[in-house]
Amino acid sequence: MKKLLFVAFATSLVFSATVIHAQQGGIVVSSGRSVDDFVNDVSRDLDRQLKRIAITSSRQHGNGVAQVLFECGPDGKPINVRMYKKSGFWTSLEARSVVSKIRSLHPLPQGITHDQLYLANIIIADSPREFQKLSEKLEQLEKQRIASATGDRKIFAFNLSKSPST
Repeated sequence: MKKLLFVAFATSLVFSATVIHAQQGGIVVSSGRSVDDFVNDVSRDLDRQLKRIAITSSRQHGNGVAQVLFECGPDGKPINVRMYKKSGFWTSLEARSVVSKIRSLHPLPQGITHDQLYLANIIIADSPREFQKLSEKLEQLEKQRIASATGDRKIFAFNLSKSPST
C-alpha cells in the first residue's frame, strides 16, 4: 500500500506565549499555548489523519506534492480549504481531506490571529527515491512561493516529513 507522507515544519516564528487576562480589576499573566506547542499539536493531528487514510485506502493513485491553503474558523476547525498547488486528482483530494479534519488549531498562540493563512505541504510517495525527488520539487515550489510573495499577509507553512519504508 502506498505510504502517505506529510511535510510539516513551521516557519521559524518565535513568540513569547503570554496571555494577559483581566480578572476582578487586576491583571493576571498566564502562559498560553506556545507556537512550538501549536506546531507540534497540528503536526500530530495531520499525521494521525494521514495514517488513517493510509490504513483505509487500498488505492494507489500515484505520487505527488499537494499544497493546501486554509484558515482557522471561529470553532478552531479549518475553513476556506483550497488547493494552492495541485498534483493530480487523488493526491489533491486526499490532501484536502486530511487538512479538513484538523481539530487542533485552537487555542491559537499569542501573535497568531484568526485571519492567518496556513499552508500544508503534503508529499505522497511510494519509495525513498520518489520521496527524495518530490522533496526537491517541494523545496523549489516553496522557494518560488516565497520569492513571489506580495502584500502584507504572511503564510504560516507546515512541513512534517517521514521517509517511506524501503
